[in-house]
This record gives sequence, structure tokens and C-alpha cells, in this order.
Amino acid sequence: MPLSEHEERVMAEIERQLAAEDPRFVARTQRRARSSGRHTITPRRRLIAGIIGAVIGVVCVILLTLHVAFGIAGFLLLLTSLTLIVGAVRDQKVADVEVLETDSHHD
Repeated sequence: MPLSEHEERVMAEIERQLAAEDPRFVARTQRRARSSGRHTITPRRRLIAGIIGAVIGVVCVILLTLHVAFGIAGFLLLLTSLTLIVGAVRDQKVADVEVLETDSHHD
């Protein structure tokens, strides 16, 4: 959700005050923000990893007939994979909504 003009002015003022009071902190947080952006996994990659994990999890659950450990590992892998898939879909929907909101503000 975009900020109102008043909120943007308040945030800019807070940023200026923080930069004046503690420039080292601002520099450190900017470096961290830049470096953390490189290591994020896109929703598409999480979706693909989730689907691959779910397929492997199903195979492991089927192998339950050979050993119980396969069934347990398969269940945990399926649970993790479904969490990745749901998170990726949710993030993609949020990104789509943000793009739509940005486009509607330019009209």
C-alpha cells in the first residue's frame, strides 16, 4: 500500500534526522539492504523448488512400503514444499497488486 504525501514527508524528515544523528548507522543499513537484495530467492524459483520438492516427497511417501524413514522424510518434504509454494504464490499476488497500484497512480 503506497504512503500518502503526508506520510512520505514524515518519513523523509525522520530519515534526515536519523542521518544527521547517526550517519554510521545509516551507512551500515544501506550496505545491508544492498547485499541482502542479491541473496533473495524470487517467487518463481521458490515455486519451482516447491513443485520439485513435492514430487520428490510423493515418491518418498510411496517408498514408505520399503522403510518408514522414507515416509517420514517424504511427509516433511511435502509439508516444506507446500509451504514454499503457498509463499511463492502469495508473494507473486502481492507483487502483481503493487504493480497494478503503481500503474493506476500513473493514469
